[in-house]
Amino acid sequence: MRKQALIAATVALGLAAWATPAKAAALQVAFDPTGGGSTALHIDVMDPTVGNSIALGATSTTAVGTDVTALFQANLTSFTDGGAPVNTGGVNFTVVAGFHETVISSSGSSIGLLLNSAKPSFFDVYASTGNNDAGTGFVGASAPILSGTFINSGAPGDGVSAFIVTGGGAGTPLDGFGSDGATPGSITGLGAFSTTVLITGKNAGYFPDLKLGSTLALVTSELNLNYTQTDPSQCFSNNGTTTCNQSGEPTVGLVNGISGPNTMFQTDASARFQATAVPEPATMTLLGIGLIGSAAARRRQKKGQK
Repeated sequence: MRKQALIAATVALGLAAWATPAKAAALQVAFDPTGGGSTALHIDVMDPTVGNSIALGATSTTAVGTDVTALFQANLTSFTDGGAPVNTGGVNFTVVAGFHETVISSSGSSIGLLLNSAKPSFFDVYASTGNNDAGTGFVGASAPILSGTFINSGAPGDGVSAFIVTGGGAGTPLDGFGSDGATPGSITGLGAFSTTVLITGKNAGYFPDLKLGSTLALVTSELNLNYTQTDPSQCFSNNGTTTCNQSGEPTVGLVNGISGPNTMFQTDASARFQATAVPEPATMTLLGIGLIGSAAARRRQKKGQK
């Protein structure tokens, strides 16, 4: 137990450092939260509240080489410029995203995945308000105000995700936030993901000077189980344009992360605008992969000693 706690604490420290993108790489862009085209405000980071993600066709024991679809949704109420909060006048936004990953390591207590940028992906921001519990409202009634696709920038560690299981099981509720009645059990653990989004579409009323095709967003996220800061969603959008066409919590089985067919995560993400490649802090993702390998080696050593 002491070793497991030490591994979890080390991962948490690594993820905390890695999840803060380098400020030198930030790109300031004009932003009008009313959609009127004013350049009075500027932002360099979009910081969603704690939201939901789901890995379709994946559990902690999914085989290496398996293709996994990841979906994400969250409310977006915080924007910053150089670390300072930007007042948007109370206007609310949402982020929905989806991409493919390939399992590159799997041991039952840890899993690593790599972005497959050759397959379709989406990253959309809407002027809308979502309901985390119901999973509704994240896709707005009108077109997204910002759109992009996930790419591999080529920087070390870009597009790699890792998750380490620290415990949990049938006796640990997936939903540890509030009291919403019966909920599946869940593994516990933590992980992270970092990748790059190429901005391909915008509403000029909201982003007057943003350059399509040359602006990137470094997206980092922290994954946690069980849920302690928000509710697990009942559904997701699997294309960024249709609401609730992918079931969420009902598809994780009796124990989230074990029973399947899908696994859900509480997810805390952020997106930093930039005009260059992903900065070196993305290589911190490799720390997660290294820890996974180290943990696996220790397990093999223990087996050999029995």
